Amino acid sequence: MPSHLSDIGFDLRSQEDFEQLAVKTCNQGQRFRTTDGTYIKWSLGLGIELWAQLDQHDEIIDLHPYFRGNARMRVNIVNEIKRPNSTILDAAYYGWANPSDDGMENGDFPFVFDVPNYKIQAPRMGSVAVVQLAAFAHELESYSSIEEFDRSQGEGFGGYASKSFIPSGLFTPEGEDTVPPEAYAIFAGHVLETSLIRNPVTATDFCWAHVSTYGGEVDVVADPVLLNNVVVKGGVVKGSFWLSGVVIES
Repeated sequence: MPSHLSDIGFDLRSQEDFEQLAVKTCNQGQRFRTTDGTYIKWSLGLGIELWAQLDQHDEIIDLHPYFRGNARMRVNIVNEIKRPNSTILDAAYYGWANPSDDGMENGDFPFVFDVPNYKIQAPRMGSVAVVQLAAFAHELESYSSIEEFDRSQGEGFGGYASKSFIPSGLFTPEGEDTVPPEAYAIFAGHVLETSLIRNPVTATDFCWAHVSTYGGEVDVVADPVLLNNVVVKGGVVKGSFWLSGVVIES
């Protein structure tokens, strides 16, 4: 079954598989100690990363996938989000994509992204940062051209633009605010570059695409079983995603 981990080539079948991968990450990765625990980053190459978390007693408490790609997005970081079921090393940021230069809390749209390493490099709230945003696909549609995508949306109102972004983690299907907000989005964008990447540890392929969307650029990763068509440069992708980001500059 597709998952955030299979989106970068880890096709795990059981809780035991997950626990073994967490242990391997701790054995292979680089440690970053903080006052509240330890992050361990295992960089496998080709942009693939795993981030394990250890508590103050060096017990494994979580494991997160990440993909370090080429996309960059300017974000006004407004608030830090903590969730009741999160570990002490987990956090998300709420911010505005492509903010204006007047220092106000505005931009193209607000959204939330989870952060695998937030205690290592924490930006000042209210500041504009450059974020490398990875979008892990839950659903994904691929179109060979902008024209093909536009035809698929039909005529009149109700369709998506080929560059569009809905921060679906901010509200429920009924339109109520999600509290706390989640790092989910539905977006469409133009494919600048794409390739199949083979995970060097599992020898399992996954799809990567550098995508230009409304508000900035995003690195999309997807389990190939999600694809309805081959993703091509110059085409369009549309889907629903979990967002994970790292601050590059602040």
